[in-house]
Amino acid sequence: MKRIILLGLIVPLAMACNKEIKTDAPVLEVTADKAVVKAGDTVRFSISSDANILSFYSGEVMSDYEFYKGRQTSVDSVLMSFSTSLNYGTQLNQFTVFASTDFSGQYTVEAMKAATWKNITGLYKLAPGNSNTAIAAGVKRVDTLAAPGKPLYIGFRFIVKPQTANGGSKLWTMTGFNMSGYTDLGVQELADHKSAGWQIIAQGPHDPGRGAVIQAAQLAFFGNNLDYKEEYMEDWVISKAIDMKEVDLGPDWGTGIKRLADPPLKEYSYTFAKPGTYKVTFVGANVNSDNESRVVRHVEVKVTP
Repeated sequence: MKRIILLGLIVPLAMACNKEIKTDAPVLEVTADKAVVKAGDTVRFSISSDANILSFYSGEVMSDYEFYKGRQTSVDSVLMSFSTSLNYGTQLNQFTVFASTDFSGQYTVEAMKAATWKNITGLYKLAPGNSNTAIAAGVKRVDTLAAPGKPLYIGFRFIVKPQTANGGSKLWTMTGFNMSGYTDLGVQELADHKSAGWQIIAQGPHDPGRGAVIQAAQLAFFGNNLDYKEEYMEDWVISKAIDMKEVDLGPDWGTGIKRLADPPLKEYSYTFAKPGTYKVTFVGANVNSDNESRVVRHVEVKVTP
């Protein structure tokens, strides 16, 4: 009998513990004191809401609720730049810059050889001689290399021929890599050294620590210096696929104007700097550990010069 009583208590308790906590949609009403204002004037929004959390989107670029899931913008042109330095050795023609639109993205010797690579070294001015100082190679357009609907891959190739016959290998470094796209929203970075996704494809025998090395702020290329100085070495360092036509700017973010612990918000003011017609958005949300319920309200504001 005691066991039956205990079970009768435990089952309802377990059901209560597993029950999802629901939340009601908040009340949210918003009005503006002016529908038309001049640039530089302040708009005051009256708010009637029981929402736990309130967010504000001005309707301006990068604060537009229409793009809260993400924003992409078209790229008009792309510029690429980097710097090089070299030291030691006398061997010539070791460092070459390539671009490809048909590389498969499989970082293997076979895939690299199957791709078509355009030699673009001539666009740039590589370091002319031994120097501890990185020398800017120039800033050049590379969007003209792109093919419709395809990304661009950048590859740096380092070769070392048998060193007795061809001279000792140089130490090359590549720093300051940058690809930037020009868009309607200004210059957007497409890739830098850290985000370029470099991967190495190595060919030929390597002494320990030699060949291409991806370092924190540069690519470094070391020739063999021990057992394999007379062996042919060829290393490639290839970027990720870089989109030449669009850049992902991520979502537009609203401004948090009321937190969970804040008292009810009755008014919010905002100043528009530039003329235009803006779809201002307020988002109210009630949240708990299980659910979120939200309401969206829009107010149009016209800003004149």
